[in-house]
Amino acid sequence: MSGIKNLRENEFEEMEGEVYFNAIGQNIVIRFDKEVPMDYVEKQVEHLQSLNKKVIYNMCYYANLFRKEEMKNYPNKDYPPNMDQIDNPLELLDYISITDLHVEMYMNESAKKIYVLNLSGSCDWDEENGIQWLIKEDEVVYAGAYQDLSIWYSPYEKETLFNFALRN
Repeated sequence: MSGIKNLRENEFEEMEGEVYFNAIGQNIVIRFDKEVPMDYVEKQVEHLQSLNKKVIYNMCYYANLFRKEEMKNYPNKDYPPNMDQIDNPLELLDYISITDLHVEMYMNESAKKIYVLNLSGSCDWDEENGIQWLIKEDEVVYAGAYQDLSIWYSPYEKETLFNFALRN
């Protein structure tokens, strides 16, 4: 069982609940459209629970590229103390809050077998926009400002300007 708690319909007629995200040690919100099959939702939640440390590291690595560019482009913003002295990308977890998992309906039956995560939250360097990650089969394919992107229907793989996962 996936461990989804407090599942209910929200004001946008989506299903919404909470899941415990082991990697960060806290509950996050899960939301999905009512037509998304529950077995698919549970599969994605189970994958979230088993996310390996390399994926978390890569999420932080790309988020750190985002942070560095934001701090370079907006040097006069008021940033938290010591945020400019990060050596290990995992230190960013002190400046990020991962709050949401959006499970989207798969495109077709073959896509149903693919593990995908659409995570979002807030970050101390871009409080206005927040942050989003798209993860497909344990590869971070998008990391950048929250843009309400879809793992299935957004051209994230072509947008190098705002997608820090495409910058290496």
